[in-house]
Amino acid sequence: MNALRLTILATSAAALAACASTPDTPYPSLAIRDAERASGQYPVPQGDCAGNAPDAGGTLRPAPPAPPPPPSIPASLVEQASQLEAQARAAHADFERAVPAARAAVRGAGAVGSKSWGRAEVAYANLRSLRGQTAIPLADLDTLVATRSVAGEPVDRIVAARDAVAQLVEQEDAVLVELAPNS
Repeated sequence: MNALRLTILATSAAALAACASTPDTPYPSLAIRDAERASGQYPVPQGDCAGNAPDAGGTLRPAPPAPPPPPSIPASLVEQASQLEAQARAAHADFERAVPAARAAVRGAGAVGSKSWGRAEVAYANLRSLRGQTAIPLADLDTLVATRSVAGEPVDRIVAARDAVAQLVEQEDAVLVELAPNS
């Protein structure tokens, strides 16, 4: 065992001694090389390149014309946003019609595993499903806002429809929180 340790120690010492030697050639300099130096002169811009610079007479050129007004929202897009909002309102009406029955089932729920508990769970799940039907148009309106905003188009009408649908979803969420089972 001592021979093995001695061999490992000798090999390690030889390897470390090799690392301590200096290289035959010096390392390259990190100074700026000739090819990296910028030299020469840059020409002074003349004419239209100079932008709003004074001309030879010392007067300023007129400012460029104002940009054109943004485009209006296409009628088909307004119609699509209105249809999505109407779809969400119809789903919200279905939700509102289902709330009284679900509220009664949840209030009458018995112990976990009982029939009344099962009815309450099914009624609550039905409300969650109806809430999802209201949220689908909200997601579509969000997509429209994102794609049209990126394209630089006006999105005021779409945002108004999205905000109206978001309020409906918030109302439904409040009802679901109120009726959430304690199990």
